[in-house]
Amino acid sequence: MRNRPLARWTTRRVRAAGDLAVHPVVRGGRGGAVPHGVRHAAVATALAAVLAVTGCAREPVAEPPPPSTGTSPPDTLARVEVGAALTVTAAVDRIIDERAIVVRDIDLTEGTLLVLTRQAVEAAPPQLLSVEGTVVRFSYRSLAARHDLTDPAAYRPFEGQKALVASQVTVWR
Repeated sequence: MRNRPLARWTTRRVRAAGDLAVHPVVRGGRGGAVPHGVRHAAVATALAAVLAVTGCAREPVAEPPPPSTGTSPPDTLARVEVGAALTVTAAVDRIIDERAIVVRDIDLTEGTLLVLTRQAVEAAPPQLLSVEGTVVRFSYRSLAARHDLTDPAAYRPFEGQKALVASQVTVWR
């Protein structure tokens, strides 16, 4: 059991020294007791500090990827330099002549690509082709004789665009 006179004596000495933690109004309790208002404030501050450090939110949820703008599809052909090798698998869009085919795929510039071959390819829309070749800048004047191109008007939409000179064509049946 505690010695009450010693506790009172200690409390008086601490009060006389000017310790603000000991409230002079506390009666009937232990000497040197901290008032309830101060105790509650200290506990609330401690809890707030613990919550701030450890966090009170749920586990973070991964954000969904941003929606695609839909303004233009991924463009494989735009990233390939003229003179580079390229392999494309795409559907036949139309046949210009037996050595010139237009293929369509979402990864291609404006969706289509002119493919020039050295030999006739037996394919019809919408058959699937795999073409390996070299990317060139299409010019009817420079490529017409080498690839036996016919009607210049049929090739006008491709003038100045990238085209693919095929070294190998596989028709998927």
